Amino acid sequence: MSSKQEIIKTKSPSIASVASIKNDGNDWCTPDFIYGGPFIKVEKPEPFLDTVTPINLQLQGTFKKSFAYYSLKERLPIILTKVIDYLSREGSKKANAEDVQFFIKFTNKLKSDLMTNKKYDPFTFESAETKKWNTWLENLDNSHYFTNTWVFTECYVYRKLREACELRKSLENFDPFEQQKTTALNNSMEIMCIVADRLVTMLPPSEKDKRKADFITLLKICLWANKCDLSLSAGEQVSFKSKQNVVEATSVTDAKSKTTISQVSIQELIDPFEMIIDFKDKLLVDDTAKAADQVVTKAENMAKAIDGAPPPTAMGSESKGSLKGSPPPTPAPASLPQAPPGEGEAETPQIPCPAKMTIPQAVIFDIVCDNAGYELFADVCFAHFLVSQEIVQKVRFHVKKMPWFVSDATPVDFKQLIDTCIKANYRREIPSEPKPEPAEGEAPPEPDPPRIINSDNLKQLGEQWQKLYENGTFIVLCEDYWTYPHVYKDMKRIDNNMYRKLQYAVAVLFKGDLNYRKLLGERNCNPVLGFEAALQGFIPAPIIAVRTIKADLVCGLPKGKWDQLTKADDKWMQSGDYGVIQFCSKAEPLKVSDRPCIDYGDTCFSVTCPVHTDI
Repeated sequence: MSSKQEIIKTKSPSIASVASIKNDGNDWCTPDFIYGGPFIKVEKPEPFLDTVTPINLQLQGTFKKSFAYYSLKERLPIILTKVIDYLSREGSKKANAEDVQFFIKFTNKLKSDLMTNKKYDPFTFESAETKKWNTWLENLDNSHYFTNTWVFTECYVYRKLREACELRKSLENFDPFEQQKTTALNNSMEIMCIVADRLVTMLPPSEKDKRKADFITLLKICLWANKCDLSLSAGEQVSFKSKQNVVEATSVTDAKSKTTISQVSIQELIDPFEMIIDFKDKLLVDDTAKAADQVVTKAENMAKAIDGAPPPTAMGSESKGSLKGSPPPTPAPASLPQAPPGEGEAETPQIPCPAKMTIPQAVIFDIVCDNAGYELFADVCFAHFLVSQEIVQKVRFHVKKMPWFVSDATPVDFKQLIDTCIKANYRREIPSEPKPEPAEGEAPPEPDPPRIINSDNLKQLGEQWQKLYENGTFIVLCEDYWTYPHVYKDMKRIDNNMYRKLQYAVAVLFKGDLNYRKLLGERNCNPVLGFEAALQGFIPAPIIAVRTIKADLVCGLPKGKWDQLTKADDKWMQSGDYGVIQFCSKAEPLKVSDRPCIDYGDTCFSVTCPVHTDI
């Protein structure tokens, strides 16, 4: 020991004074070094607890045995690393070199801040939306990545990733997950062909029992398509499990015929309709029959109300894409203020003011979408069935306005899906299974013809979907709320117009795990709590929740089921192998709003408003 150290040691400071010395990260100034310790360490209170998320608390990274902690510590950093790697390899094709380097540096800092549980940084890109984000950040009780709610942190990370693009001109249209989503869509070609072949038999008008059976079948197709979540797999392509066999499909294009041919690791056919049967015991809550009956009944009642309502007072001509059951507009009285027509339009189609309207203009079904690719394909199939059977007149698809949670659908993904179906050129011949050897003296049996899977029906569906999109039967919307960090019980307070828009629907189908977490308020409720109670008052319209379980919260399970599954596998809620289809029939009545609509604020055009086209 040096003489300097000996002199310092003779001062014999108290333990309290030693503990008060600040460690700035340099070993030479630690108490052990200066005073020749070791000394008794004073344990600081630690925010992390070595436990699962307690019942009735919100999910957050505080609980080290929770999926939220694992996701923030392991899964989300891997996703950010893959984004960095992708742009490092492909950046020259996407943006200029300076912007690419900025994006990589920005994302590296975001990843580092996440992994070290730093405080959230404010947004520097200026927009009305980022101003809201900064206000929320300023008002947080806890502004650290791990100790705030999981859903807020996840949404913040993806929103920050988008900000890196907004800050650089050459990156403004960049989707860091585009390649992964495109690959997943192309790898789903065969399974889409199989569903298309079956769907075309469900579209012609059918009697009540068949229509209900097909409704139930397609809703279950939507459920198991939710397994295709690239966020859960940290961007890795998802395989389907059927009868305990894993089939990993890839697609190649034959150079001569330009036909996409499936290559699979084993010759078992992936049939999503057989998956419904195979996974029957893994569907823990099945409200499909109740949903089918009540949605049809409410749709019929809504159509009658629309037909019986007096025609609204409106300016101009009849709205484009108006459907059977929508009352035609009539000219407005001269006393009503006139709104200026849109640029380049002589007359603007109108509908009644949303703040005043209490009867929708058409029977509408809403789908709050989750993943792009095959899952979005399944959603569109279900929507096509609803309008083809004349259960509803329009379907609104609510997608994300920006790249989100790796594989979430955006308007670009919706268009890509339709284009891919229209251009599909796929064929695979599946040999029949060999028959048993004949008895002695008997002629060998004739082999069954091979099964041919091709894209003929898929192409036809794509063309029909394009027309439905163009004529306004399919409406694609991307409001801000779907990328807000708020749970749905707060929607009415934070965005009353979004809540009111959902009230026009005969029912709202919420897809996937993130939507389910937001429906339940990101709260680890008792697993036997009923679905309606778990919604905590969020009932703008009847709600159908379709979700394969990928996070450790759930409601509505039969008594004892959670204990049984957890005893067999304590990670069963993270696998996506189990699912629920839950239905709440209650809905808040649609009344005249106590506040003006968002478009004109206090300048209201009363009964007639010329700017709304998505109701």
